[in-house]
Amino acid sequence: MKPLGTSPSSGLHLAPYPLLIVLLMHRPDQLLLVVADNLTAGSSIRPPQYITCPSGDFAFGFRALHHDPTQFLLAVWFNLDHEPAADPSKNKVVWYAKDPASNSAIVATAQAVFSITFHGELLLTDSTTGNVWTNPSPGQSGNLLTLQDSGNLQFIAIGGSAVVWETFRHPTDTLLPGQAMVSGAKLESKQSDTDFSVGRFSLYVQADGNVVLYLMNLAGDNMDSYNSYWRTGTNQPGQTQDGNTTLFFDSPGHLRYQIKDGRMHDLTPPMPNSTVGYYQHATLDPDGVVRVYTLQKIATGRLNIPWTIFGLFPSNGCSGKTTGWEGMCGPNSYCVYGPNNKLDCECPSGYSFIDPRLKYRGCTPVFTPQSCGGKNRPSEFSLVKLPNTTWLTRPYRIYSYSTEEQCDDSCLRDCFCTAALFDGEHCFKMALLVGGGWQEGRLDMEVSIKVRTSSIPMPTSPRRTLPYLPLICLVLLMLAAATSLMLHCGPRKKNTNHDFLRVFTGKELYKATNGFHKLLGKGGFGEVYHGVIMSLHTSDVAVKKLINSNEYSEREFANEVQSIGRIHHRNLVRMVGYCKEPEQRMLVFEFMPGGSLRSFLFQPQRPLWKWRVGAAIGIAKGLEYLHEGCDSPIIHCDIKPDNILLDGNSNPKITDFGIAKLLNNQEMHTTVTNIRGTRGYIAPEWFQSDRRIDTKVDVYSFGVVLLEMICCRKCQEPVTGQDGDDSVTLFGWAGELVRHGRTEILLHSDDDAMEDLAMVKRFSRVAFWCVEQNPLLRPTMHQVVQMLEGVLEVGILPDPPNSTDHASLISSVGRSTLPSSGNALQVE
Repeated sequence: MKPLGTSPSSGLHLAPYPLLIVLLMHRPDQLLLVVADNLTAGSSIRPPQYITCPSGDFAFGFRALHHDPTQFLLAVWFNLDHEPAADPSKNKVVWYAKDPASNSAIVATAQAVFSITFHGELLLTDSTTGNVWTNPSPGQSGNLLTLQDSGNLQFIAIGGSAVVWETFRHPTDTLLPGQAMVSGAKLESKQSDTDFSVGRFSLYVQADGNVVLYLMNLAGDNMDSYNSYWRTGTNQPGQTQDGNTTLFFDSPGHLRYQIKDGRMHDLTPPMPNSTVGYYQHATLDPDGVVRVYTLQKIATGRLNIPWTIFGLFPSNGCSGKTTGWEGMCGPNSYCVYGPNNKLDCECPSGYSFIDPRLKYRGCTPVFTPQSCGGKNRPSEFSLVKLPNTTWLTRPYRIYSYSTEEQCDDSCLRDCFCTAALFDGEHCFKMALLVGGGWQEGRLDMEVSIKVRTSSIPMPTSPRRTLPYLPLICLVLLMLAAATSLMLHCGPRKKNTNHDFLRVFTGKELYKATNGFHKLLGKGGFGEVYHGVIMSLHTSDVAVKKLINSNEYSEREFANEVQSIGRIHHRNLVRMVGYCKEPEQRMLVFEFMPGGSLRSFLFQPQRPLWKWRVGAAIGIAKGLEYLHEGCDSPIIHCDIKPDNILLDGNSNPKITDFGIAKLLNNQEMHTTVTNIRGTRGYIAPEWFQSDRRIDTKVDVYSFGVVLLEMICCRKCQEPVTGQDGDDSVTLFGWAGELVRHGRTEILLHSDDDAMEDLAMVKRFSRVAFWCVEQNPLLRPTMHQVVQMLEGVLEVGILPDPPNSTDHASLISSVGRSTLPSSGNALQVE
């Protein structure tokens, strides 16, 4: 071991004062922290000693736990300000030794010793706890342990420079720049930021080529108990081994993966000059989200500056943590956004956590629930409101009510009803609140949960009840399973609901449309007719006759319909039923009497600016719900003014999901063979050779629509530029004006909008961010909503394309591939 000294050049630092007292009590000879560049055979360190990398930015050794300075991790951490932190949580741990049996972090005491034995092994022993850890490379020996400036701890072979073992090949929950994950590698989350026991989430680079995020079932404790909630979809067909996908956290500071054919795909955006001016790490956080964190490299005071979140995936938050009935939170609890948008679990009023330390396990009522034996009166119960909340629990009844009060009254009078969800038109009554609830400001639903208002005590004391809680939860899950089986497997009549959509016969819809007499519109996927069905709550309907749908079997068609029927949002046209007869496939939607946005927008008299603002935000929220609020993200693929309809109050609603692509298992991208969309609204990536598209194609199309709503001009309409050129496109013309601060010219004597010029400028910048050529630089629809509403600042506009504009890109595909009518493209 190197001799100890007290000069600055020796790299010695005194322990924090509270820790010194503890050490003096246990080992008075260990007053100093040994800070060196490496350890050699025969040397050792004891708590709280450590070594550093040459730059001093990282340290390896014994790191005290935040909540108990007498316990230590054997870890690698950021050594901010190049000195020990009084609060150990300030220095982020990036790797820690784990117990192979429990997969949790090894917690050592002040009696622990870490050494390189003379036999060439790394060895951690602790006489107090009996914990033992060795480097997981049996049969290979080394004599030098060194910490690189990258944060990679390397064990070097005896008599050479070969690396026997290194932390970069054995990550825990964090990646550093320059680190890669090959097939078989995984990250596992912690229980919490301060609890280093194994958590519920894991990220795997699988042998089949898929990169998958898994959520552990509440009842499980091994890999068989995990379900996936996100994946890249890069597994090779029929390939179970040698998928050859590699996940990188590269030096520019962004996560990307490379598939077998060499193509790279980004998961988070790059950060300019990131390694030069910023520290960074990517961590699978305890809430199941992978976040990229950055911290500016300034001279002093780094310990007082919080890490900033620069990128993350998946971006769908609480709604994305669902796998069947499982969700982020357990029975009777719901997912919320805490500080820094971290996901957490909450109990409704009248409920308490089963285990406050592990809130995700769910909640239990602190009152006697209502029974159906006639002993409880509805007056003994009331409803607790949870605004902006939804639940994935399957309802046992759905009613069409015009007011929330009707829905509440129906639940209070129903002894089976535990909670009711109202979306403005429908009342969903639920008997059980199993996992899958979440609360977000963008949700237009409200959940009413039944609680007891009287002071009737629980029949047994908490002490007697607590041992039976697992049994109670098991019974509730069995009841939920039985209810699901009854709904799925019970006998069905010909015209009963399929997932609560009405099934019509062809004759019924022929009669309702008066022989398909009144044509409302026609597109590449079918014709739409007006109809009247008196038995429905809203008698006027729109019936869409599908063409070329016979390629689907009856079951496949029903599954496609199911994905549409699950969607409920005030800015999305609601489906009310369908016809699945092989020769007459039809969808039935609510009727929109206000016509299309196109017919309303492009008139000599411009719509009021205030209405355009509200409509744009509403359309954005509808798209945001499709991307992030559904069970699985849905890509619309053809956002344009014709597919945005207005109800009787001129509220916009997105329609035509006939060409939407449902991303099963929440895959990041999907590959399509045909270009889908309409000329002028199509994102550039549609024209790439592999056509791997994601939700950003809808963001692009929305940007086009948004600019049209600002200018009240069609995107394909020629515009005379400042130099008199009359062949400039709307985007080429508007881009020059917006970038040079002349936004008012877009308004063309629109006095109404001129009075709100700041809003016009903000909306214009959002539109140009949406149509950025690189999809990675486009915002998500959630970010678009925040920017439109002024919650999120709009950044400086990106540079314009180097060549011409998007119109030239479309024309380069070839005129023979484009239909002259401008309808939906089907380019092979």
